[in-house]
Amino acid sequence: MATKGRPRKLPFNLPAHIDYSKVPKGIYWDSSGNGRWFVHDPHPEGRGVRSRTVAQAGARLSDLHAISEQRAGSALRGSVASVIDLFEASLTFEQLAPSTKTHYRDYSKAIKAYPLKNGTKLGEAIVDRMTPGVMRRLIDVIAQGRPPDRPGEAGVPGYPTKANHWLRYLRRVFGWAREHDHVKTNPAAGVKQVREKRDHRMPELEVFQRVQAYAEECGSRGAREKGALPPYLWAAMELAYQARLRGIEVLTLTDAHDFGEELMTNRRKGSRDNLVRKGARLAAALEALRRYRELVWARRKRPIPLSASARPLLVGEDGESLTRSGFNTAWQRMMKNAIRDGVLAAEERFGLHGLKHRGVTDTMGDKKAASGHKTDSMVHLYDHSLPLVPATSD
Repeated sequence: MATKGRPRKLPFNLPAHIDYSKVPKGIYWDSSGNGRWFVHDPHPEGRGVRSRTVAQAGARLSDLHAISEQRAGSALRGSVASVIDLFEASLTFEQLAPSTKTHYRDYSKAIKAYPLKNGTKLGEAIVDRMTPGVMRRLIDVIAQGRPPDRPGEAGVPGYPTKANHWLRYLRRVFGWAREHDHVKTNPAAGVKQVREKRDHRMPELEVFQRVQAYAEECGSRGAREKGALPPYLWAAMELAYQARLRGIEVLTLTDAHDFGEELMTNRRKGSRDNLVRKGARLAAALEALRRYRELVWARRKRPIPLSASARPLLVGEDGESLTRSGFNTAWQRMMKNAIRDGVLAAEERFGLHGLKHRGVTDTMGDKKAASGHKTDSMVHLYDHSLPLVPATSD
């Protein structure tokens, strides 16, 4: 016959509205100060556990049970995560364009996991408890970045464009949820977007080459070796630079774009495609991507598609076409490691799109034809070279 475990010892300052015998397993009361409810989570570095506050003294028993259910895997009703899940299951979402749905899924994944200052995640926050002021502070932090927690560590850079994308997305999701009675408020309504700076973050040529060499060396290490990076990073950098491509244009290249002596581009936003002559570096980058793809497909025992357009040049560890979020994760890890190892200064940090600026700037000859831009104004946006002109007079 099974016996009951030892009853919990009643804390001296437990809130009067809580029946301690009904508190869900795994949630504990901290009697220090005004009191708080906390849980034990595994330490991220594998060293025992660490405590994390999940509710204050005013929490109800139903709140504690909801938190317990959420930790078990179900999203808390009325939370940001649950509202996003309802929106993605709706007819409104189903009727969106495929590219919009892809972007929205990327946003939702990042938003749910975004860490808050109190140790919780944004996905766990209750929408009706959020205010426009909370949204304002959240958007400002994303746009401005965060300073380093400790001396010597790299801070989190600001991303104004990302902040505005998230704000517009949450405004739409919360607005939809309010119309369907899932929430009572839309805390993102009326919150103004931040100003987006035209910050190209184009690296100096020497900085680009130094970081690329670092990525190539780290990519040659074993997958489980310390400091290892995916082998495709340095090659993607070369493609963006030599062919003057945006990040998404690099990620969507396939064998069908390889014309032997030339690489055909697949430009977006109305830019014209062109054929880029292969030099030694560009040819080596394409060959490296194919070798890595063959290793991954052989390890996964994947059949090789007959159609060249079905063979992406950049693949992840699962053998599928590399996603934007997967590439961004690897890129940010490379940047953090490069700063840590002294290869790159924090203020020299750049993005893959900065290499398109670098490529257009370094292009000799007709830059408009090389970049695929239809207007001179767009060429000038990417061309940061200084023209050499004669003096007014001697």
